[in-house]
Amino acid sequence: MPKRKRELAVENGHNESSSDQGQKGGQSLVEEVLPGITRKITACAACRKNKTMALPASDVVAGGSHVTHLHGTLDMLCQHIGVEGPKALRSVGHDREGSYLPADNDQNQTQQEEEGCEVSPPDSPSAVQAPIDTFLDIAKIRSPHSSDSPASARASRSGTRSDLISKGIISATIAERLVHHYFARLDHYLYGIGGEYQGLEQLRANAPILFAAICTVSALHDPQERVVYEACNREFRSLVAKSTFEKRDVDHIRALCITSFWLADASRIFCSDAIRRAADIRLHRSFDALFEDRTGSGSGPMPSVTSPSMQNLSAATDRVRLWYLLFVCDQHLSILHNRDSLLRSDKGIAVGWELYLHRAETTESDVRILSQVSLLLIMGQVRDVLGSDNQTPLPPALAGQILNYSRQLDKWYTKFSALFVTNAFIGDFPKRGLQLHYQFGKLYLGHQVFKGLRGRPIPPHFLSAATMAHDTAVSIFEMILSEPELQEGLVGMPHYFHVMIAFAGHLLLQICQNYYEQLAIKIQDDFQLINSALNLFRNTQCIPQHPIWRMTPGLNRKLHDCAASIGVPVPSAVPVGGLSTQHAIPDQEALYYPPVPTAEASQPIDELLFTDFGEFNFPDLTSNFMT
Repeated sequence: MPKRKRELAVENGHNESSSDQGQKGGQSLVEEVLPGITRKITACAACRKNKTMALPASDVVAGGSHVTHLHGTLDMLCQHIGVEGPKALRSVGHDREGSYLPADNDQNQTQQEEEGCEVSPPDSPSAVQAPIDTFLDIAKIRSPHSSDSPASARASRSGTRSDLISKGIISATIAERLVHHYFARLDHYLYGIGGEYQGLEQLRANAPILFAAICTVSALHDPQERVVYEACNREFRSLVAKSTFEKRDVDHIRALCITSFWLADASRIFCSDAIRRAADIRLHRSFDALFEDRTGSGSGPMPSVTSPSMQNLSAATDRVRLWYLLFVCDQHLSILHNRDSLLRSDKGIAVGWELYLHRAETTESDVRILSQVSLLLIMGQVRDVLGSDNQTPLPPALAGQILNYSRQLDKWYTKFSALFVTNAFIGDFPKRGLQLHYQFGKLYLGHQVFKGLRGRPIPPHFLSAATMAHDTAVSIFEMILSEPELQEGLVGMPHYFHVMIAFAGHLLLQICQNYYEQLAIKIQDDFQLINSALNLFRNTQCIPQHPIWRMTPGLNRKLHDCAASIGVPVPSAVPVGGLSTQHAIPDQEALYYPPVPTAEASQPIDELLFTDFGEFNFPDLTSNFMT
């Protein structure tokens, strides 16, 4: 605006200031002079500094009523689903204008979490002083043996621990049913490793992550609980992920071990985490402690483990059994994935399984666990000597090794078949399982001779082993179709069974496709056998995430592709229970032949599992049944 106009406006304003009319006129002139204001400033300086909008009093009152109503609704919902309501927000402190101050308990929590993170690496699990032990001592870095995590310590102080129920993920009624189903049936497939907390309230109060693991596994085996399984599985994985850098107790390892046997998609991750934690708390040294506690002597000093589980003989026994299960799980995974095992098979606790077996306190579950340890030591040798990442044919010199391992498997079966008894919860499944594991061992041994052939004829020196592989695969499906205990256990047994059954089917079809003339195989009989098994799998009730559901389509595709390549039709399935005896293994002392699965020979069973799924890429144990 021109200077003259501004001066006139000011002058007129002064002259008319004595009257109301003058004030109005001056004000209008000033407003005309000043630049236009697009919004009315109502906020104080502090609010303007923090760019906070100030509301009129009427809006504040109305907004307050809405907020009050919102809080009331939220509290009502929390009470309805049985979860704790949200904590109140803290107001801004006066000493720091315009900023939010963290609460004291938040600062303490952050500090506790930082202190609770494990030193990486922690103390050596060895009884002999290791370089890291010296460093930790010199550097004064605390690496406590206590297995309590910051989260568990805070929970114990507050007297509450969040779990699936308190978070509203599942109801108490569903949780009670899942826990009961696990301990009444599923836990006995895994040798009763569930632990001392066999009630819902005990699990919730003492081992929330074990509670989550049990509910997840139990829901996996309930055909009506798909949604519950997905929710529990998601929560369990979240708990495992959040605890990566926290110290945890034996029950955490137990939870990882249980899920490693049943949750195929994540078994390798859970197993490796469990093995790491087992080494950190020196779980393997419980073996020495167990026998030193009994005899007062041993090969080494008592382990310097302060965990409460080492306070008595029963707890030490439980820790030894848990280590053996981790060993079994690790060996299964190494077989299924063609990888090296994480746990060394020459450790004293592994090779000393017979010492543990001959204890007076040995139970039926101990016998079953140790039968697995003994078998997997043999299969580990097969993997180390015959197995390879390279697709190269075996040299003829290894034919003698195959014969040697086959005889070891025969001796193993003879030894343990006399020790197995009927289980009070799952009947004769252990006996049937023992024989099925024996067949798995023969199958794994025999399939090695097909490696690297790529359809070329089988060398004469490996014909006996190739025949053994074919007949063993046939025997596996005959057992499944003829043994009620195995059919009932299809939804319940660890996923190692399902992977090996699928592998047997793919191997059998591949042999039929490439070598039916050389081995004089009746392919129509084998196709009918596979089709009957597929019919059984289709009629087995389970959720889509279960291995049976996932592997059936891939095996069915393989059957039709194989039949099409040979130019023969796929025969109709034989009803379960109506299987003819045309596939029965000859009752003879054939070099590589497993014993006939008679009523007396249907000896003990053992269960375990591993890996993810998919179509097997013969002859490797790579799988992807989802595609």
